[in-house]
Amino acid sequence: MYANRTAWTAAVLLLFILTVASVTVHGRNNRSFAPGRTTTTVDSPEKAYAVWQGQKVKGRILLLFDAYPHAGGLVSYNGPPRLSPSNLVEFGVLKNVIRKIYLIVPDLQWDSFLNQKGIIPLREVPGMGKGVYLYNLNGIPFMAVTPSSLPRLKEKVLVYVNNRLLTGEEAEQLLRGKGITSDIFITCQQGGHP
Repeated sequence: MYANRTAWTAAVLLLFILTVASVTVHGRNNRSFAPGRTTTTVDSPEKAYAVWQGQKVKGRILLLFDAYPHAGGLVSYNGPPRLSPSNLVEFGVLKNVIRKIYLIVPDLQWDSFLNQKGIIPLREVPGMGKGVYLYNLNGIPFMAVTPSSLPRLKEKVLVYVNNRLLTGEEAEQLLRGKGITSDIFITCQQGGHP
């Protein structure tokens, strides 16, 4: 009796380990990085998607230096999703370009950000002094964090900067200070959705 129980326990444990290993490998294999480093300026948010598409990136982390309403997107579609200036992030998620989003909120604006109408944090991000989960966008985490709370990210990230909020140079300096690298760094001069 104990021999059968031990065999079943070992089989279940082996199946669990194989499942975790498979999911880990699958996740890493579904990420594509740009072959070199691209730094560009666009005049509207939807042109940023064209850069990502041209570099064939997918399954990536996005550092978003932008205003929250634009960050949300959440457009009601009549038919298949279409890219517009107000849904860059959502469209990137739907097309598997983005798998995780960090909305960067300046440290001095954190309290006023949390008190904005429409900001309803789901919960705090564990281990971050100033970080909250805002919601899941089609199943991926959407977090707001301050630069001081932004963790060091081990993989190269996509960066989108709304020039109305921060200059590309300021964002680059912040990333260098955190030891974060990017393969695609986009500054939007128009700023997109306010």
